[in-house]
Amino acid sequence: MKTNLNRRSILAGALGAPFLAGLAPGAHAEEYSGLTDLDLTDDEMLHYFVKLRSSLDDRVTMGWVDAVNYAFIDGVTYPMYRLLSTTIRQMRKVNDSLYKSVSLEVAMYMDIETGELLDKLTMPVTGNVVDVPLYRAGPSHMDMTVRAEDTAEFTMGQETVDGESFFATGQVESQRYISLPQLRGDDFYIRQDISARVFPAGESRPSFFYREWTINQGSWKALSDPSAISVPVDVAYIANTAFRPWMQMGDTPGHTVQNGRGGKAETPEGLPVELLRLVKLHHPDLIEDPRGVLAGEAA
Repeated sequence: MKTNLNRRSILAGALGAPFLAGLAPGAHAEEYSGLTDLDLTDDEMLHYFVKLRSSLDDRVTMGWVDAVNYAFIDGVTYPMYRLLSTTIRQMRKVNDSLYKSVSLEVAMYMDIETGELLDKLTMPVTGNVVDVPLYRAGPSHMDMTVRAEDTAEFTMGQETVDGESFFATGQVESQRYISLPQLRGDDFYIRQDISARVFPAGESRPSFFYREWTINQGSWKALSDPSAISVPVDVAYIANTAFRPWMQMGDTPGHTVQNGRGGKAETPEGLPVELLRLVKLHHPDLIEDPRGVLAGEAA
């Protein structure tokens, strides 16, 4: 028996199936087979994606992720820490095909067993005991479109507190895609792929890379409501990234792997309890004046 495979079905099978099953507790294979590919225009995909991950107006939303980070070295995964992060964001619509985004992300690295904030970490394989910094990057400005491919000077190091601990410098080649809108009952799913590789001047190999996949799920009824500006979202998240400079991994082969889940809060109180506590403690301005922070005006 021959089976016809196209790019959409391969993508769904490669990543979508396990994630979508995870987003629907008790889901079975026959339920996954009920997924329908939606024939949406690029503008429609962008419209629904922005509703899910942010807002159609300029309100500040707070996306969040709760994940576990591993080192992946010679085919072995080594658990390192739990990641709690939030990204505050504002969107401004330019036209149906383009939104302007300004965002700022903070992340905390926690002991997987105790849940305590890490200040030291023993790295796998090397055995190096390293200082664990807090991560704060932004405000960052970006064009939000269905697909984008850019080559530009990499500015994240300048936009990040203690940026040299997190990022290399150079030219960045980046790609962003929104794709694979699907429906099962009232559950709407859409995928985003993000990748970036940073090349130092005169080098042909990247000194830093980041690769992220998300499956974003929300209510089709809510998304289809023209009066709804922002819709709750469940996010399934995976990312691969080069070892950060603060990890002091040197020439050790490998990279990090993160997987977890996330969502969106309309107010700080909608964040996970522990994440909210840590943001209040270490980044209180994000709670007190998020608009000012994004505008670069907060004290």
